[in-house]
Amino acid sequence: MKKFVFGFLCFCFWVLPVYSFTLKGGVTFTVESARKEAFADVEYSLPKNIIDANRIDPNFEDNKVLIKNGVKETGDRFIGYFADGGYGIVYKNNLYYVFYYNKNGKLLYVDKRQTLYYPAKAFTFDTNGKLIRVSISTKNEDYIFFPNGQLESHWVGNTEYDLRGNVVNQRF
Repeated sequence: MKKFVFGFLCFCFWVLPVYSFTLKGGVTFTVESARKEAFADVEYSLPKNIIDANRIDPNFEDNKVLIKNGVKETGDRFIGYFADGGYGIVYKNNLYYVFYYNKNGKLLYVDKRQTLYYPAKAFTFDTNGKLIRVSISTKNEDYIFFPNGQLESHWVGNTEYDLRGNVVNQRF
């Protein structure tokens, strides 16, 4: 389940270890600078109405067929999927939210993006609206932190690494 959760968090950056990446303008992220940026202006809760409206994927049957056929975009949404059968949805009418579902279409958690450009910051909330992760991403890297500031994982490209540098997930 932990690998599943790690993978979904990073889907939101697919639509738009500890290495560093030089951003345009010469800014370099290290774990410490990423942590500092990620935790500036943290949002600690998500309104319950956003969660309640998406507890079950309203397009589950359609999304299941699209995923089976490798479709990643429709007229109204982006779809990202993972090896374990879970998937994430971003609706084009509101790119600030990413809804992550298990393979049965049940909501696992929600990402709220603070920005749609890099470096991109997002907050992940459980189904009770409680903050469970904070992330900061560049075009090719994602730093994922627990709410206490501890680094949870690090993505480079489409590969996720744990704190020991072991591969823990891949995204498609």
